[in-house]
Amino acid sequence: MKSVWKLFFLGVLISLASCTMTSNEKESQNQEKFIIHRGLNTSHWLSQTEIRGEEREQYMQERDFKNIADLGYDHVRIPIDEEQMWDEQGNKHEDAFKLLHQAIKWAFENDLRVIVDLHVLRSHHFNYDNDQLWEDPAAQAKFWNFWEQLSAELSEYPNHMLAYELMNEAVAEDSEDWNKLIARGIETIRKNEPHRTIVVGSNKWQMVYTFPELKIPENDNNLMLSFHFYEPFIITHYKTWWNPLFPFEGELHYPGYTIDTAEYALWEGDVLGMLKAQNGDYSREVFKKKINM
Repeated sequence: MKSVWKLFFLGVLISLASCTMTSNEKESQNQEKFIIHRGLNTSHWLSQTEIRGEEREQYMQERDFKNIADLGYDHVRIPIDEEQMWDEQGNKHEDAFKLLHQAIKWAFENDLRVIVDLHVLRSHHFNYDNDQLWEDPAAQAKFWNFWEQLSAELSEYPNHMLAYELMNEAVAEDSEDWNKLIARGIETIRKNEPHRTIVVGSNKWQMVYTFPELKIPENDNNLMLSFHFYEPFIITHYKTWWNPLFPFEGELHYPGYTIDTAEYALWEGDVLGMLKAQNGDYSREVFKKKINM
């Protein structure tokens, strides 16, 4: 595969129903649950990349979705960025939306469910300091309008096959700012799609420790709560080019201590400091305690 895949969610697949259904059957299908076990991101395709034109068109093909299904995954998460899908005036880039629809079609043909994830905004990036989304009412209104457009564009797809993720890894100084954005975002989608599953994460990179600060609407049975978990970081981000530990090429271990402390003698400075800071004794029980904190 051409992308760097990341594990994301867990679920079970129900095959796409026939398009020739009665109105009662369609209503029944609309209320089927979006259930998933494990899947992959279509990374660096409609998000976090400068590729455009023919190169972008060829980057993901039907065979890629078939490969994902053949590997035993049951869904794909498709991150999309504002700059890929809309110009600065908020007009849709039709070529990008065409690719999104094609990807959804290929996923369904391979019995894969889909999460459409609004990943990066011009007013918000999870890795860069940018408070515009939290401070500028116009940026917030644009965010809600994006979801109004996406809902109108994608509402034709069955609820049990496609879900929306409001935004990837919110990073607000005050979690209440994220909670307010969530509430209006969900309200925007619900006007058009009362049964669509909406994926919501907590503030500060969707980490588990901010879950107590997350507020969601009551009595909405079509919400899926998401968290991201990167520990042990030296394993999950091994050899990523932007990682300060990129030079480290030693053996990694699981379960147990991720790095043999004998490795310390081979390093110095910042790399040594980070190796010591990120080394730890990891096991299934350790993960359970951290996730259920």
